[in-house]
Amino acid sequence: MAATDEIIVAHRSRGGAEKLGTKSVAERPQPAVRKIHVLWDKKLGQSGSTGKTPLLQLRALVERVREAPGVQLYDAVEAGVPTDVVKMIARATGEPASIIMGLAGVSQTTFVRNEAANKPLPDVAGHRIMAYLRLLATLRRMLDESGDPEQMKTFDLEGWFARWIHEKLPELGNNTPADMLRNPEGQRAVEQVLERMRGGLAA
Repeated sequence: MAATDEIIVAHRSRGGAEKLGTKSVAERPQPAVRKIHVLWDKKLGQSGSTGKTPLLQLRALVERVREAPGVQLYDAVEAGVPTDVVKMIARATGEPASIIMGLAGVSQTTFVRNEAANKPLPDVAGHRIMAYLRLLATLRRMLDESGDPEQMKTFDLEGWFARWIHEKLPELGNNTPADMLRNPEGQRAVEQVLERMRGGLAA
């Protein structure tokens, strides 16, 4: 049946039939397309950076997270964290994408389904990915403030963090930092551990 065809409907009270016009496909309301927040926009601050490596992309994103006011980070998570961010973190750190999915608390089935539908991560997973990025931003700030500039040139911050976040720590009740990303209180506990480690990250 064509989109503009008419439907014949019997009207019992009159014993006859009425014609009900139907809206064309173009006239029907379409589902709203979720716009990508500028924080996640790959083009932001990357003009002329075609071929930028995943590591540089991650560092640029972490820098945006570091500089953004809290309300912008809130809006970015509310708008939805794209699945591409998970894949970019995996490529930048050398971790399997499944590990980053596990850290975010999202199953591979859900991830693949959302990616195919061009949908962002589920809300809880988005919050955990933002927490991951904020911790990296905290580390970068700490190193900039107290690290040796020469040593920082060769220190693989992202690789160190990717390993450290899966270590069980007595300060966290023998949980891993990744475990603690489940809620804001756990995230703050991890930040406190990092602050106490200031100056000794590369040792």
